[in-house]
Amino acid sequence: MQLFSVASNANRVYEMACKNAEYYNYKLVDDESDLQDAISELKRKTEDQNTLIAVDCEGVSLSRKGALTIITVATEDQVYIFDVLKLGRIIFSSGLGEILADKFREKLMFDCRQDSDALWHQFHVKLAGVLDLQLLEVIYRRENASAKTWRFSTRNRRSQRTGEVENIYGFRRCIELYVKDEKLVKIKDKGKELIKEDEKVWKKRPLTDALIKYCVVDTMGMFKLFDKMKAVNGGDRARLRVASEKYADMYRGKTKRSFNEYESNAFLPLYIIPDEGTLNFSPTSTKCTGCRRRFPQEEFRAAELRKGEQKCRVCKEVKRRADVKMHREAQWRHEFEEDDYCCYDSFILGDVLDDDCRDVLEEDYYDYDYPESISSRDVIDEDDWWWYYDD
Repeated sequence: MQLFSVASNANRVYEMACKNAEYYNYKLVDDESDLQDAISELKRKTEDQNTLIAVDCEGVSLSRKGALTIITVATEDQVYIFDVLKLGRIIFSSGLGEILADKFREKLMFDCRQDSDALWHQFHVKLAGVLDLQLLEVIYRRENASAKTWRFSTRNRRSQRTGEVENIYGFRRCIELYVKDEKLVKIKDKGKELIKEDEKVWKKRPLTDALIKYCVVDTMGMFKLFDKMKAVNGGDRARLRVASEKYADMYRGKTKRSFNEYESNAFLPLYIIPDEGTLNFSPTSTKCTGCRRRFPQEEFRAAELRKGEQKCRVCKEVKRRADVKMHREAQWRHEFEEDDYCCYDSFILGDVLDDDCRDVLEEDYYDYDYPESISSRDVIDEDDWWWYYDD
């Protein structure tokens, strides 16, 4: 059973963007004289409610506190790159805000949480009508997993179901797994290299060719990814829309954000995707002390509630992994110090100590190679999950 449909010519445009490095079917909108024409085109192309668009935001520390500098909107045959840094609020007041807030104009996005937070708190645009591909991938993975790899616990009490914590994948990993297009991945990697070299690259003008490519394939690639997963049998369009609406409001709806590992991590938040056959969730009454979201009281153990230390299953896993990481680092330092002392003991006892030994030991001790910040839209390695990510 196919749940969704999308026009095939999106793949044609996508292939043109990837195959010919000098050609992009895009419009860079960075002048007010071109803005209204671009908005009028978008409105005309999306008059049909069956028409999908893809949306992606870029910026520096993208969130309510960071800077949203680029918003890319793609139809099935055209990409519009709006320069928010140069044009500011007029982009949204000229009609783009209306399109983004229209719940009847469906929008493909990938992890819309930070985008939604920035759009609302900086430009008062309430994103609606989202079909979030990160959530669709989770549903797809559930439906295509074997009974052995996908089986929730039969325990009645939610607080005992500690194994029911799911990973979310980044956009790059999804492209690798489902689209299997090396050219798209290479364009993504090139853009990420530039971002890694200069975290404020999205504030630099003019935009480089590599960053323009990055914007094009990020949006047109969504159509191709969506096309691979649209036949998932485990729900319907309304179920994904409900989940995506909760996802869009997850950060946006908070009066105050913590920006910590409990809020942003590589796990699927609980009570985001409705169970099969329903669009509703159980009533919530009790707040988790980690992520600060509310859950049904049975999510927590009675002992935790008495102490006021209740954490949801996801936050328990976040804390467990953080504790494991801390323990491993402490153990590594302890073992290193023992080796260091052995080195000096040998030297004191008259053994010859290599001239560079001390320098190497000190460098290894103080220059421990910790993982760098990562994005939920990219590959999230198992050992890098705890770092706060943005894109």
